[in-house]
Order: sequence, then C-alpha cells, then structure tokens
Amino acid sequence: MDEIKKRRSAVFCHFRIFMLLLQFVCFAAAAQGQYHFYYGKVLDGMTKAGIPDVNLSVAGSRVGTVTDNKGNFSFFIDSIPATLVVSCVGFKTKTIQLDETSFSLTLYLSLEVQELQEVEIKASVHEAFFKDDHYAVLDYEIDSNLVYLLIFRQRVSSAELICKNTAGDTIAQSKPLNFNPVRLFKDCLGILHILGHDTGFQVFRNEKELNFLYPINLRKFDHVLKNCVAATPNILFFQKSTDQGLGVEYYGVNRKTFSKQTITHVKDEKRMKMFRRNSDDAALLMQATQPISRDDFVTWNYVHKILYRPIKTALYKIGSFICIFNTPDRQMEFYDSGGNFSFKLALKINLVNDGRWTSDILTDGYTEKVYTTFISNGQYGIYEIDLNSGILIKRLTLFHYYPEKIKVYNNVVFYLYNIPGDADNKMLYRQRF
Repeated sequence: MDEIKKRRSAVFCHFRIFMLLLQFVCFAAAAQGQYHFYYGKVLDGMTKAGIPDVNLSVAGSRVGTVTDNKGNFSFFIDSIPATLVVSCVGFKTKTIQLDETSFSLTLYLSLEVQELQEVEIKASVHEAFFKDDHYAVLDYEIDSNLVYLLIFRQRVSSAELICKNTAGDTIAQSKPLNFNPVRLFKDCLGILHILGHDTGFQVFRNEKELNFLYPINLRKFDHVLKNCVAATPNILFFQKSTDQGLGVEYYGVNRKTFSKQTITHVKDEKRMKMFRRNSDDAALLMQATQPISRDDFVTWNYVHKILYRPIKTALYKIGSFICIFNTPDRQMEFYDSGGNFSFKLALKINLVNDGRWTSDILTDGYTEKVYTTFISNGQYGIYEIDLNSGILIKRLTLFHYYPEKIKVYNNVVFYLYNIPGDADNKMLYRQRF
C-alpha cells in the first residue's frame, strides 16, 4: 500500500512539473509574440560597404542598438508602427517607418555635406520658355537637356514638333504633321513618342530634323508600354489599376525570364471601406458609360470624379532605388533595383500649412531630387522632399495661377500656362530655384 502511494505521489509530482513547464513555455511564447524582430544592414550609399558603429534608436522608447563592424544590426520592439532614427558621424541622419511590410531592412546613408541655408525664391523670377503670337503649345516633354514641344497653329491639324536646348535655342524641327496629334509620351525606357488618336510613333532626331518612325496601333501601344513606369537592366516595372481605381498594384517583369514579381499594392483604404458600405455608390462606380439624363449624369459624375476619384500614386527610379509613393498613407517605399524592400519613409505632409496637398510627385531627372506641390487659391507652392527624413522644404511659389503639367529639371520648374484672352494661347514658362 505504501508503495502504491509513493508511486502515485511521484506521478503527481511529475505531472505538476510538466504543467509548470507547459505554462512557462506558453507564457514565453505569448510574451515573444508581443515583440517584433527587425534585422538588416546599414550601408554607405556611395560604396555600398557596411558602416560600423551606426546608432539606431526607436523614437519615444529606450530601444536601440549599434551596428557591428560589417554594418549588421538587429533589435526587438514591442509596438508598431514606430519611427527608427539612424545616425552616424559624417553621414546624414535617416528617419524611417517600422511596420509589418518587412522585418528585413537595408538602409543606405549618404555623406553629410555642409550647405548654405536655402531659402524660398519668390515669384518674381520667371520667364517664357516658349511664347509665340502664332503658335500655342499642346504638350511638352523633357529628355536629358532637351525640351520637345508639340506646337500648333490655329488648329491641332496644323501642328509641328520642335526641339530646344535649355538655353531656349531651337536645334531641330519636324515638318508639319500629316495627322492630328494628341500628346507626347516618354516610355519607361526613355524613348519619346508622339501619339495620335489611333497611332503612335517614335521620335527620332537626325541633327536638325525630327522624324517619326515605327508606327504602331495605339491599342497595342497601350497594352505594351502605357503601364510600364520604370526600368532597370534586369527588370521592367509596371503598374495596374485595381479596385475600381482605388488601388494600384506594382509588379516587376524580368527582362530575360519574363517572370512576374509583385512589388506592393497601394490602396486607399478609407474610400474602399466607404465603397463597400454604400451599394448605390458601388453600382454607379461600376457603371462605365455616362447616363443620358442630366440628373443621373450629375450623380454619376460626382461619384466618379469626387467621391471615388482614382488615387494618385507613382513609381520612379531615383538613383539606385525604385521609389513608390504611397500617397493615401503619405509614405515613400524604397526598393532596390531587383524589387526587394529596403525601407519606408513617412511624408511629413501634416507639417505644411500652405493650402491643399495635390498628391502630385515631381522628380528632377538631373539632380535626382523629389518635389511635391500644394495649392492655395490657384497658386502653387513647390516643396522638396527630404529623402532622409520625409520633411518638406518650400523652394518656390509659381508666378502664374493654375499652371498645367509641372515638371522639374536641373533645378528649373517648367509649366504650361493658358494666357487669358484668345483661344489657343497656352505657352511654356519656367522658374529657377
């Protein structure tokens, strides 16, 4: 009897130990689940070598770490989203966003260069780049140091294409076009096209003459090139509208294997939630053709153009990065040339009190700087986006009200402006930073 009691007591003791161990494992697993583990490298943006002794600290907490002699780091954090500050002597401080997009980070730091304090240039410095009493500008594109202008006289059917250098001198010109042009288009490979209503042509400059080659049906052109937004030696990057225009999918296609790789999906979650809750709005938004009656058209137009207008988002190649501008979430996402996530940056839009943010993104292909615009009573302010902190710095106020097609090249802002008065009087202006 005593032997049986001893065995029962031993079994009970082992059972209690087992339960205690099980509770400990469960508690440890639960505790571990509250933390997020981030790891990666900090590299020199020029040499791509690892940077040792870089300080990484999570804003508003005591969490932090330092990179090893190869630039590697890792740390735990108990709450996201959060802001990570990356700093090192001799380099510009970088401030990035931490969330669940990726727990593997590759951060590049640029050298700190002492610069004079920059100030906003007021609207007094502006000039007409193309202004003519007989011609108006239909469209323009900038390619390297050349500006291509699609101009017409009295009617679009009497149009020409001219090419000017940045000094404003005409260096090449086409013969009068034998078709009605619609616009100019520079594809993701950097090739300039002129598009008509049903046909597109490549623009080829032969010394002082501009020629149009390789005509292609516009439907086929749109299918192949319209949605291609950037290119690297190995990958073509595309965008595809989704969710009735409330979302955009970005993906890459390998130029050798033609394999597809999804990069990210940008969505306007607030409007999508409103869309799902309103069945009447959903029915109108999915109705592609405009209603005949005036009252129905007003409602249809309000739903399409105001309530659920397509989101503004963009993908650009900036230096060695592929940058995706997630404007609904006010963020920039950085990927390497292979489409692999690097880090995310929050845009400090809320710190600007200069009218309404347009969500437009402008990139300077010469300086590789990035800008955005704010509009107040028809006047546009040009702000540079600091790619290390997301802070916006005002650089310029445009002289003319309600400009069209704003572009930046080599610290000069180009824009179209419709001069009040007679019809067909749109001209190209520029302002320097």
